[in-house]
Amino acid sequence: MRVKVDPDLCIGCGICEGQAPDVYSLANGAIAEVIADPVPVDLEADARQAAIDCPEAAIEVDEAPCEESAISEEDVEVETTIKQVKEESSMKAVVDKDLCIGCGICEGVAPDVFSLAKEPYAEVLVDPIPEDLQADTKQAAEDCPEAAISIEE
Repeated sequence: MRVKVDPDLCIGCGICEGQAPDVYSLANGAIAEVIADPVPVDLEADARQAAIDCPEAAIEVDEAPCEESAISEEDVEVETTIKQVKEESSMKAVVDKDLCIGCGICEGVAPDVFSLAKEPYAEVLVDPIPEDLQADTKQAAEDCPEAAISIEE
C-alpha cells in the first residue's frame, strides 16, 4: 500500500501525523509528508484511518499491493467498520486554532475527542464523532471559554 499527500489540499492540521506518526510527518514544514513509502503492513490500518480522518481529503491511498505489503483480512474488516461508522454518524467538531487559547477544558470534558498533546491549541482526534462521544463533544463546545469549537451535523 502506498499513500500520497496532495500539498494543494493539505492544511497542516496534523491529524494524519497524530494517527500514524510512523507514516506521516509535519517535521519539515506546514504540509504533511509521507515518511514510509510503501506503508509497512503493520501501519496500513493507521495510515488508512488518517486518510479517512483528513478534513480536506488530502491523502490518497493506493491499495495496490507492493512487494513488501499485503492487505490482511483484519485490515479489510477495520476499513469496513470505519465506513459503517462514517455512514452512521455525520457529526464533526472543528477547532478554530485562531480562537483556541489551549486551556484544555475540551480535553478534560472529552479526552477521546480533543487533545493538546501535539499543538498549543486543541486538535480533534476523531472524525466523524462516534455517537457515544457526541454528548461530551457538545458539552466541550459549550464549555469552551473562547467559543473556538464548532459542531457540524
